[in-house]
Amino acid sequence: MEQQNNTRQSSALARGSKKSGQWLISHPVGALQLIGLILLIIIVAQNLEPTSIDILFWTLVDIPKLLLLLISMVTGALVWELAKRTLLRRKPAA
Repeated sequence: MEQQNNTRQSSALARGSKKSGQWLISHPVGALQLIGLILLIIIVAQNLEPTSIDILFWTLVDIPKLLLLLISMVTGALVWELAKRTLLRRKPAA
């Protein structure tokens, strides 16, 4: 009588490959940026209706919230980048 091998090997999909998750491990900041981009797209897509805004003496009427959000996000990113570069450029006092 032949002995049957009762050990079952799992499929490659169940075991995962040797490289599964390598990108996430080697690029954690990129993964966070990807999640942030997805959240940004969701937030912007939910705010498509027009609105009005008062800026000092001007009143902008029927400006899409999408445009206001994008302008404020880009402005914030530019200010953040300029502040970061300014702080990195400073040398500590010796």
